[in-house]
Amino acid sequence: MKSISEQFALWKSALDDFQKNVEKDLDEIRKEKSEVQQMKNAILDRMDSGQYIRDEKRIVLSAPEIVIGNVDHSGVLWDKLAPSRITIRGNNVALEAVGVGGAGTGTIVSRAGSIRTIAVDPGKDGLEEVAGETSEIVMQARNIGLVSDSAADFFAERPFAGTGIRIHSDKQVDIEATPSCELRETLLKDKEKGLNGRADALKKTATNEKKEIETLMKQMEDLVGQPDLDADQDLLRSNFVDLEERHAEFQALSTALYDSMTGYFRTLSLLAETNRQATSVKTQSDGVSKLKSDFAKQSTGAGISLRAERVDVASVDGDGNFRTNPEAGVSMQARNLSFAANNFDGSLAKDGMMSISAQTVSVSTVNPKMEKENADYPAAGDVIVTSKNITLEAVDRELKDKKIQEKALTAGGTLSVRAEKIDVSATDTEGKAAGQVSVNAKALEIKSMDVDKDKRTDKSLAAGSTLLLLAEKMFAGGKDKDNKSKSVQVSSDKVGVFAKTTLELQQDEGKSLVQMEGGNLSVSGGKTALFGETTVNGKATFKADVKAGTVELDNIKIGTSFKSPCTSEGVAMPAPPSTAQLSAKLKEEDAPAGKEQS
Repeated sequence: MKSISEQFALWKSALDDFQKNVEKDLDEIRKEKSEVQQMKNAILDRMDSGQYIRDEKRIVLSAPEIVIGNVDHSGVLWDKLAPSRITIRGNNVALEAVGVGGAGTGTIVSRAGSIRTIAVDPGKDGLEEVAGETSEIVMQARNIGLVSDSAADFFAERPFAGTGIRIHSDKQVDIEATPSCELRETLLKDKEKGLNGRADALKKTATNEKKEIETLMKQMEDLVGQPDLDADQDLLRSNFVDLEERHAEFQALSTALYDSMTGYFRTLSLLAETNRQATSVKTQSDGVSKLKSDFAKQSTGAGISLRAERVDVASVDGDGNFRTNPEAGVSMQARNLSFAANNFDGSLAKDGMMSISAQTVSVSTVNPKMEKENADYPAAGDVIVTSKNITLEAVDRELKDKKIQEKALTAGGTLSVRAEKIDVSATDTEGKAAGQVSVNAKALEIKSMDVDKDKRTDKSLAAGSTLLLLAEKMFAGGKDKDNKSKSVQVSSDKVGVFAKTTLELQQDEGKSLVQMEGGNLSVSGGKTALFGETTVNGKATFKADVKAGTVELDNIKIGTSFKSPCTSEGVAMPAPPSTAQLSAKLKEEDAPAGKEQS
């Protein structure tokens, strides 16, 4: 049998090895812990302290009511300040409440000032926090209720699970799937710094505790090394009191040694776990630092999925009231934001519909640029609407005959489009004009004018403005013979009408004509009247009678006869009046029938 000095030497060596290996890997640390644990057991075997009940098969505690704790006979804790710690440690811990009156009647209640459930491996001593692939928390029930109550003194409302899973909070609910990079790097570095500081403090504590253990071992060695009182029976009878005192002192030293070794062992275990955590945190921090350059570009793979036949998101309070205060609302923010009523293959769901309803609907691609106290709000980006039929309307509707139908145009309703460049185009993918653009209103204005900046009313013609109307065939003032404008007015400082081949003005189905073609001007009508001073430059031919008040001629040439009330020359008769009529070159056409607006 080893002497106590030899035993202490072995223990000191084991503790020294453990202290040297606190920075080793987890498997080596756990091996050292197992060896040191034998020392604690050996000391406990020498102490008369507490009770240890051990059975290699099974221990059953049976009673109608079982209370475990530092309690009195009534089951009440001895004192608030008295230490009361209960630890249940095992490879497989099951807590079962079997119903007496039938299935589902058993109850498990956990009550404490703070309840924490953390899925980590605590190790044999409960001082480790090892996260692994099996770190998981699984809860399964027909109904699950999670309630955060803001009451300060007493929870008056009992949590009610309802149907399925119910999560309630009086203040805030956060559901996050958000891995970070810069923030995580900062947190990890702060955590690493804190762990290193804790390790330094534990090293100092371990040094002091080791000195205390060595002192107690020396005292016990000295106590055991004193003369053996029971070697002589007469000496033993005369020194019985000294023997009892020596035994009591040895027992006290054993208890102190156990407490010191337990504290030292705990400190070394905490130091080993702190070093392990610090190493893990540093590895994570280094990984985050390497990831930083690609974090903004690569997908994190994080996501939140909400799946149900119906998903409701509402801004209401606990009484079911719709919240209308300025802070109330539902906000979503993302680089890509999509709302779709589509099948999984991307096709439109049959009769699918997306409705946006509000007193004011704003669609904005404004890109704010903040500069200290000032800011610019430039419009940027694009708004694209793609559909077979697009309708913008200001229309009132009513429920009539169990059907919602149009009632009237909204009084004062307006549609305003403002942009530096407005392009309305009905062209196909090859650039060819197709389809139809129709604008229809009781009062229709197309203009290029500056407006009042506040009232947005007409102010003056825009300097340098132009208006272009161009088509292969253009119809103005008439759609067909039954639909014609009552009047067409053209008013300007300058009016130019230009035609490549023929320019013709018709009135009353061609009874009066003004025609220009091939450089010639022709005028035809029942009566033609010229007013004001008229000069004819060039040869003039009259094929009918000419009547004039006073004619001043530089020269007269008579082809057949000259006749006046006073004079008659020749015998030839004058030619009869001409009956020639100008024929119209152009024919009035109806405008092509366009697609009626639905």
